[in-house]
Amino acid sequence: MKKLFLLLTASFFSAGLYAQSVSPALLEKVKAEGEIQNVFLNDAPVELSLLPQTELSSLAVNHWDNSEKPRLTTEKLFYLDKNSLGLEKEQLSSINIAKVSKIIRSISTMKGTEYYSNRHKKWETLYHEAYLVKSPDEKVKIPDDTNGSAEGKTLYCMQDDNSFGECYYKLEYHERANEVSVCFDNFEPLKFGPITAAKAHNVKINLVVVDEGDYFLVYLMVQAYYPRIAMLENKMIDSFNARVDSIYKWFVGQMGK
Repeated sequence: MKKLFLLLTASFFSAGLYAQSVSPALLEKVKAEGEIQNVFLNDAPVELSLLPQTELSSLAVNHWDNSEKPRLTTEKLFYLDKNSLGLEKEQLSSINIAKVSKIIRSISTMKGTEYYSNRHKKWETLYHEAYLVKSPDEKVKIPDDTNGSAEGKTLYCMQDDNSFGECYYKLEYHERANEVSVCFDNFEPLKFGPITAAKAHNVKINLVVVDEGDYFLVYLMVQAYYPRIAMLENKMIDSFNARVDSIYKWFVGQMGK
């Protein structure tokens, strides 16, 4: 009787831990297609229909705290089957939130990440360099901070971006039993050459990874406000849409190691 009680308790806990965070219809669609994206521009109404119903996903959509409404909001949901990572059976037990937490804090591994340039019609390096810095005032390179839980951590990083040059972001992390998140918030302006493409805190890149047992749901959302200049606007849209795919590509690559 005691053994049965323990089995039922374990089953109940497991069911709660891996409660489905999207509707059955959306899950079926993203599982079949691998990824789904919505893009909202300028004054178009924003309906985040791909957002997983989890605590950290809800937190991610509330990071925008500027008076200006974003001119670009893009959301993308990915389905990542753990068995697709090409790992041995005994390695799959380590494919969990603890590993995800370490990966998304391993900023230095983003160096060399590639993206497809729609403008040049070829693959290019997105980040020529990437590392943590000590603080906004002391931009001294420091090692990745991957020990323990990510919950409540605030870090800062530099990414030498192919489009914007040296970019500096504040990174806010949260971690729960079955999900982990990070928000990239530019604490210095982003520039296209001499043009200010986005003022400080006018770009937010949110990544949320939810462990659903046999698979991960990976949700990425970018919000950006920039000057309404046609040439610049097109570059920003192309750049950030490509950036979503490249961040996911980097994440999957690190999960398979």
